[in-house]
Amino acid sequence: MASSKTLADLTGKWKLNKSLSTDVASILALQGTSTLIRKAIGSASVTLTISQPRENEYKIEQTATAASIPGTTEQYILDGEWRTNHDAFFGEVKGRSQWISLDEARSRLEGMEGSSSGWDEDSDGGKLILAEGGSTDGKWEAFRIWGFEDIGGERRYTQSVKVWNREGEEVKGKMVYDFAG
Repeated sequence: MASSKTLADLTGKWKLNKSLSTDVASILALQGTSTLIRKAIGSASVTLTISQPRENEYKIEQTATAASIPGTTEQYILDGEWRTNHDAFFGEVKGRSQWISLDEARSRLEGMEGSSSGWDEDSDGGKLILAEGGSTDGKWEAFRIWGFEDIGGERRYTQSVKVWNREGEEVKGKMVYDFAG
């Protein structure tokens, strides 16, 4: 579903559109989640509830319809500072987030589907959000770039993701969300 929202105002509920998104099972596998969790997420409906307590701060509550999957809450402060926290799926993690230019996003996403065209260059001052991090033990690292893209002729909220581990394995994908109110 097309959205007129911007990154500066993501407040609301966003439902993962699985038909337009990459299957997240390979991403979760590289991050060390169990087969049971990956299968449950694969069959669940995933929703993000995003609030913005302050400017440049996002609180994202992620829920899934499958009863065996715990919900998670993540906080993103767009100041580029590294922070650590405990995640229900991944244990101890570190991360930081910040605004980036379209050029930097394209450079980071080189070779990934949707990385060179389709970004909404008119909203948010031509900026996107970079969220990067990984496990504190160094087993895996990742980044996600949030933005709005033209997907199938409609403007949609997306998160392009790249995950890699210390063995040199790498997985890339895209999550596409529909605004649900």
